[in-house]
Amino acid sequence: MKTASYFVIALLLVSSACGESGKKKIISVEKKEVLKQPVQVMANREMSIEVVGMSCEHACGGAIRMALKETGAVDRCSFDFKEDRAKNTAFITFDKDKISADKIISIIEKVNNNQFTTSNPTTKTMDKVEAESSTTSSSNETSSLPRKSTTIEDVSEYTPEDASFEFPNLLELFSNLVSL
Repeated sequence: MKTASYFVIALLLVSSACGESGKKKIISVEKKEVLKQPVQVMANREMSIEVVGMSCEHACGGAIRMALKETGAVDRCSFDFKEDRAKNTAFITFDKDKISADKIISIIEKVNNNQFTTSNPTTKTMDKVEAESSTTSSSNETSSLPRKSTTIEDVSEYTPEDASFEFPNLLELFSNLVSL
């Protein structure tokens, strides 16, 4: 009888410990848009501008490029960057109907807590042919890379006999380990 009462008490303690406390937990989820569809920009203006304060093309240039692309009016942003050079040049193609050159300068100077300063901005109107090739090449980045033409002679034949693999004898392996 005594053990049965201990068992009942233990069962009550376990069941009360597993029960809900009555407090509701609120979980907040931050919604972020991870993948965005690329915006097609009909670039009709090209700008070159000197940028001071860049320490590398990858991070600094990427920060500038991302900030400009977020406007939805910039088609392309590339850099003439050399390490330890005081002024590097940015080349930006954009739609002048959607964004002004002054706004682009303002965006660049606000990136990374005002890390960059700009000078000598020049803009010019792009030719229609140049603008169309810019938008098609921005959607297909590999198009500007030289391609090697592949012929049948370049491709070697593959036969299953070339790809042979032999499993080691595990018994022999273990016996060698034991004998050491």
